[in-house]
Amino acid sequence: MIVLKTTQEKILSVLQSVSGIVERRHTLPILANVLIRKTDGELQFTTSDLEIQIRTEAELGGDKGNFTTTIGARKLIDILRTMPADQTVALESSQNKVILKGGKSKFTLQTLPAEDFPLVQEAPGFGPLFSVPQKTLKDLLGQVAFAMAVHDIRYYLNGILFVAEGKQLSLVATDGHRLAFASVTLEAEVPRQEVILPRKTVIELQRLL
Repeated sequence: MIVLKTTQEKILSVLQSVSGIVERRHTLPILANVLIRKTDGELQFTTSDLEIQIRTEAELGGDKGNFTTTIGARKLIDILRTMPADQTVALESSQNKVILKGGKSKFTLQTLPAEDFPLVQEAPGFGPLFSVPQKTLKDLLGQVAFAMAVHDIRYYLNGILFVAEGKQLSLVATDGHRLAFASVTLEAEVPRQEVILPRKTVIELQRLL
């Protein structure tokens, strides 16, 4: 089965968007892998470090049908980086292995069972509460992220507090010595909600935005 067939540039961009939390060496080897799941023509890529889970979806060609596996994320990215951006690459499944083809090159990659990948279970009824433009969120994070604590014993300081109430979204960060605050007006009113985004999540968000 041809899992995907697209240019090096497209698949590399997708993988880089989820690979920021992947470590080459981990106590759980499968956490060094990216979970690839195909349902009909849609591909889903998921990574996790047990604290953060990142998932993205893309249409990258290939055969119709269902397929799921996990492959070493960094190894796959390293191989793709050796190819030209406009090179057509194909990922094919073969028993317990995956074959990556590009030009005259062919790479056989080991896989681990997808059922062993530790997925975060989403809460029932989980859905968006409000939306803000990408640039707005990036600017807000940039205004307060510097004030987050680093490895503070008061774990709640190691992140940013998001408060949404009425038509206002506020972000607050402090390390106990300095405090940063930023806010933006929302398009619609929302009930009061509070959540603390951990430092690691904030940093990854800034990278993606």
